[in-house]
Amino acid sequence: MNSKAALARLLLSLGAAFVCVAGLATRANSEVVAAVAQEGTATPVWTDIQPDTYDQRAHFSAGINRLSARLDEQIRVLKAKRAGMTTDLKDWDLAFKEVEESRTYLTGMMSDLEKTTTPETWADAKDKVGEAWKRSQIAVDRMNTTVTS
Repeated sequence: MNSKAALARLLLSLGAAFVCVAGLATRANSEVVAAVAQEGTATPVWTDIQPDTYDQRAHFSAGINRLSARLDEQIRVLKAKRAGMTTDLKDWDLAFKEVEESRTYLTGMMSDLEKTTTPETWADAKDKVGEAWKRSQIAVDRMNTTVTS
């Protein structure tokens, strides 16, 4: 057998194995995995802003706004996928409803956070934002595992 052909097959096999392993890695817990934006800068994960205190409100706000934008992009991708589907969409639409509801909940919690005026109320509201973020990522993860064509 030609050594170039054998090398090409070996590289193709290794590439396929890498894609499979990389696919498993993307299923890791959403708040631990850092995403990289198209411009190459790392977008925050929940654990980057979770320890922020009342005095770090501006940092937290900027971080949660980037997380919110990331969720919007995830929703855009899901909607694009939905537009190309041809089979029964009932399960997909039901699961997507949870994504939309979690987005609305996150927005509401972010709004409540902005209205806080003391460290205690801010900390409680921040925790609720964190729960809303986690809920949204669980909903998106469910959508990404829904098999529909």
